[in-house]
Amino acid sequence: MILGIQSLAASTPLRSDVRMLLPSEGLLAGVGDGLRRGYELAMEESRLCGMEPPTLQVGWLPPGADPGVAIGAAPRTNLLLAPPAAPLEPYGQLADQHQLNVLLTLQRGQSLDGLPQLRGSDRLWPLMPSRSLEADRLAKALLAQQVKRVMVVRDRSTESKALSDRFEASFGNGNGQVIGPTATPLSVAGDDNTALAELATDVDWYRPPALVVITQPDSELAKALRRLQWPENLLLAWTAPVVKPLAVQQIGVSPLSRGPGWSFFATRFKQRWGYKPGLVESAGFDSGLMTALAAVRTGERQGWNLQWFSANAKAQPLCLALKLRAQGVKVRPEAASSAFDQGPGLPPSARLQLSRG
Repeated sequence: MILGIQSLAASTPLRSDVRMLLPSEGLLAGVGDGLRRGYELAMEESRLCGMEPPTLQVGWLPPGADPGVAIGAAPRTNLLLAPPAAPLEPYGQLADQHQLNVLLTLQRGQSLDGLPQLRGSDRLWPLMPSRSLEADRLAKALLAQQVKRVMVVRDRSTESKALSDRFEASFGNGNGQVIGPTATPLSVAGDDNTALAELATDVDWYRPPALVVITQPDSELAKALRRLQWPENLLLAWTAPVVKPLAVQQIGVSPLSRGPGWSFFATRFKQRWGYKPGLVESAGFDSGLMTALAAVRTGERQGWNLQWFSANAKAQPLCLALKLRAQGVKVRPEAASSAFDQGPGLPPSARLQLSRG
């Protein structure tokens, strides 16, 4: 019954300027509250700037579902906010067919690599930096510490494969070298005790200054590697944050990216909602910034085509950005989660912080 109501909410023919689609079930279902709180904070800030926010309709879809039915059955909306980890091909087709701009609110994975080649990519706007930046940041940090030789181990997921390829390329560009039995990243399952023992033996044999681990912090591989005994002078380097202290030194990369507006956003969010925001909340806030600016009228026209956005413009606080928009000036807001230097089909860059243990 609940699922039926949620599906109905996604397809109810109500007129709204903006439509936000959220996952109705599965692992991503819990992110909806954070996205909506971040978005609502941006709307509250726009009210303080003297602007009446655009109307919003929220709908729910099962993860991976084609949005065509929900959007096609409803009156035309001006801007669509896609759910996290959206299947990009159907959203590209939808954007192309309806001449509709789509904000990819929380899209960070491997799918972004093929985004420019998709139909409708000129109307798909990623708002969050790609996870590939985490591999780049770790490579840069190791090279800055004069670590030039590493072994690399990853889990067997396709995303870890893509990240390990990205790390190897970035590290190599800085004259770093991946060593080991194959001189390439090693793929190991977290429950394969034989392969884990071989990895420990290889580390003892090759004596790399660092072992780079490319996996999620709560994966079976990560848990297994934390249980193993490592040479005391080995540095464990994670593309994820450092979870807990170990007997060896560690360095990791926090996925919580930073933009020029982070400090303001984090302070206001905690005042409003009572807890420190994270990646999801900042994605909702940045979606709200784009929405508020798109709703501004310049003469007789609103900016739903997003042609007012300029990745090269100086980042401005929301009130000033709204004022400049009303004057017909191209703008870029001070985003919380990235530099907001993106465009259609192109994710933004961001500052990623290191964690140590």
